[in-house]
Amino acid sequence: MHWELTLSSKGQLTIPKDMREALHLRPGDRVIYSIIDGQFVITPKNVDFNDLAGILGTAPKGPASLDEIDRSVLAAAGANVVDGIDYDEPDVAA
Repeated sequence: MHWELTLSSKGQLTIPKDMREALHLRPGDRVIYSIIDGQFVITPKNVDFNDLAGILGTAPKGPASLDEIDRSVLAAAGANVVDGIDYDEPDVAA
């Protein structure tokens, strides 16, 4: 879907009704504006967590407990930190 919007002299955009309906936006909802790879992206901020259930499909090893999820997130975050370290560079305080 594509919409063409016109920027007002005050720098405002009006979100067309069919776009608001597609995003399930209601009066008072908040949105996040982002620029990603040169593209203007609008994302509803008022997403109901329950709407996200199953968005990634079925877990390959079945449902996980919160503790298992926490451990996986910590392990992945730690791996990213370790993977980003260049051991050939000396540690120098700037």
